[in-house]
Amino acid sequence: MTSLPKDALKGVSSTKDVIDGVSDLVELTGAEKLSKPLSDIKTVVGNAEKVLNLSQSLQSKGKQLATQLSSGKLLDAVSDLLSSSSPTGLQFTLEALSLPASTFSVISFELREGYSEPYCLTVHLSSSLDAIDASQVLDQKVKFTLWQSGKVERVISGIVSSFTQGESGFEQTHYFLEIRPALWRTGLRRNARIFQQKNLQQILTALLNEHDIPHYAFAFTDSHPAREFCVQWQETDFDFIQRLTAEEGIFYYFEEKEGIETLVFSDNAETLSSPLAYPYNPNKTAQLQEQTVGQFLKRTQVRHSRAVLKDYTFKKPDWVAQFEQSATEGEGQRQGYEHYDYPGRFKGSEQGKAFTRYRLESLRRDAHLGEGESNIPGLSPGRLLTLSQHPNPEFNTTWQVIGVVSRGEQPQSVEGEAGEKGTYFTNHFQVIPRYQTWRPLQRTKPKVDGPQIAQVVGPKGEEIFTDNVGRVRVQFFWDREGKYDDHSSCWIRVSQAWAGQGWGVLAIPRVGQEVLVDFLDGDPDQPIITGRTYHATNVPPGKLPQSKTQMALRSKTYKGEGYNELLFEDAPGQEQLNLHAQRDMNTVVLNDRTTQVGNNHREKIGEEQHIEVHQNRQKNVGGVERQKIGQNKIEYVKGDYQHFSNLETLLSSAEGDIIFETAGGKITITQDGQILMLAKKIIINGEIVKINCGQSLQTVDVGELLYNQSQKKNAWLAFQYFDSNLQPLPHLKYTATFETGEKREGQLDNNGYVYIDNPPSDIIQLEIRNNTQVKWESMFNYLDKILVKGVNNVDR
Repeated sequence: MTSLPKDALKGVSSTKDVIDGVSDLVELTGAEKLSKPLSDIKTVVGNAEKVLNLSQSLQSKGKQLATQLSSGKLLDAVSDLLSSSSPTGLQFTLEALSLPASTFSVISFELREGYSEPYCLTVHLSSSLDAIDASQVLDQKVKFTLWQSGKVERVISGIVSSFTQGESGFEQTHYFLEIRPALWRTGLRRNARIFQQKNLQQILTALLNEHDIPHYAFAFTDSHPAREFCVQWQETDFDFIQRLTAEEGIFYYFEEKEGIETLVFSDNAETLSSPLAYPYNPNKTAQLQEQTVGQFLKRTQVRHSRAVLKDYTFKKPDWVAQFEQSATEGEGQRQGYEHYDYPGRFKGSEQGKAFTRYRLESLRRDAHLGEGESNIPGLSPGRLLTLSQHPNPEFNTTWQVIGVVSRGEQPQSVEGEAGEKGTYFTNHFQVIPRYQTWRPLQRTKPKVDGPQIAQVVGPKGEEIFTDNVGRVRVQFFWDREGKYDDHSSCWIRVSQAWAGQGWGVLAIPRVGQEVLVDFLDGDPDQPIITGRTYHATNVPPGKLPQSKTQMALRSKTYKGEGYNELLFEDAPGQEQLNLHAQRDMNTVVLNDRTTQVGNNHREKIGEEQHIEVHQNRQKNVGGVERQKIGQNKIEYVKGDYQHFSNLETLLSSAEGDIIFETAGGKITITQDGQILMLAKKIIINGEIVKINCGQSLQTVDVGELLYNQSQKKNAWLAFQYFDSNLQPLPHLKYTATFETGEKREGQLDNNGYVYIDNPPSDIIQLEIRNNTQVKWESMFNYLDKILVKGVNNVDR
């Protein structure tokens, strides 16, 4: 290495003196035109002096640097080089992984960090390269390292989110980088998607994996149950993460170990460990030699003293879903500062208690806040700081770091700035008590602007897919991950026209139908079906617009082509109500039913009709009643049967017999013209009885033949006697006994007939003699046909 000329600095110094003298002369003479050139010469000479000072400083370390460079320890060489001009031993380096390690020198930086927010590191750099392309750095990994006395104190490994090329000097070009964690990328993807039956850890894991964030950890002590239906609605993945973690009281921070940056999610401050112990020392001179807390204060603030959350779930409609949480440390403030919110976003007791506690703790997260300044590089959110040697003993305890703003400057990296100012680092930090769990504030949940269209879905081949309360599943058209099956959504309630305890209207939307979906309180996690709509494929019943006067309620046979329908026709002069049952129809009326038809009433029954009347039945016909029966008609009457006709009564049988039968007798009018009468007693009572016998006598079967005493003298009586097979018994002798005591004897003719003229009174007994042996036959022995009339002057 060539040594600098001994007189170099002395010559530069003499030149400065000459220029100063000339400047004074110019000022005295008023030669203002020379002021600008002299100023530029003075600047050049000043820069030359700085370069010579730096070069002289470098000569002392030349051998050490040469050794380090020859062994490939470039960063160590740069660190030692920069530390030569820093009384604190601080150095800042930045390595872009896509460029050589020596590309950039750090001039200054600012690092902002806090719980539940991606850090932001802004770095001002210089480089001998004056045309670094943005594509070589942007969205690439970089590593920022903070050194002290050759030891790594802090490493930030992030990605470049912004790249700016600044001014270029004689030897250097300025660049500005904005560096953020990989989590920041989640803010660049906006989505609408559904998570079902997933807890928060599962949702976060899915999102982080999709963004290629491999290093994350969960430090949970509370239970975080699965969410039945969780919608990311028109928000970035980052906003979705922020919202969910805030709802469940979870904070996160970044932890760097062995060059690996880990994103840590926690719900309890007790999961933090390894406190850093540092003294309090307000002496700024002492801070150049050791890491201390130079300033510290504690702020106590009035905040909410009570949180009340309330919600509702249809699964427990009578449940009073309200939970309360009050602050235990009031610090003298009033206790009436209540925070009430509905809906509370919970559906169970344990979740409701936890959410209420999370809400109050988030509202009081800065009620007790410590703030300070230090030169400690290791302070970052999630670390613990044990403070000592403070005059106030209350402050000498362990605090939890929640936010830090760090700044550093390395002026020797700037062309012409060497030797004026050394490297420095400082930060401003915020802390809370050690065991207070910091909770993020509740995020505003995105709301659905209005109703949406969806399609009812179900398992393959199923037409009606529902649960025990009539809920269905749908496919939202914005959902890109849905498969139009029974997993496309959660069970969604359906609004009905009327709903009560076991009563109301029930019309379950069927698979393939288009439905109108609204959202309770605009909450995308609370969909409810409020209507159904037709479209080009699912068309209304009828043929519109021709059938525009019709209003129909038509169903569809399950997995079939039939339907049930109630149809109203409202066309003027054609008003009509149609009821169509595809199969059976049942009507139950527990009290009266009245049907009034102003004109005609027609009924057509394809098979059988059964009518059962438990008491009376009455039918009034104002005109003619006709009844046509294709086969038989049978009537059973337990009591009396009465038939009244004001005019004629016609009973006609075209081909068969006509039979009148009671328990005690029977009359048969046969199709061949005979009348057969069977009874215990036959009474014929009339002033005039006419008998038209036709070609032969009619059969008479009597138990007693009574004579009407009011008849005139010229009367007669005839009867026929036959056996049990209805065969006449001829030539038998008989004796007839009358009420008057008179007896008459005779003999039956060839057909078993006998005639008695002018009977004196009713017959009491009739004796029939069979051959020589006499038999007394009562009048109920097989006498079947009777035709008895008393007349005057009958021609027999």
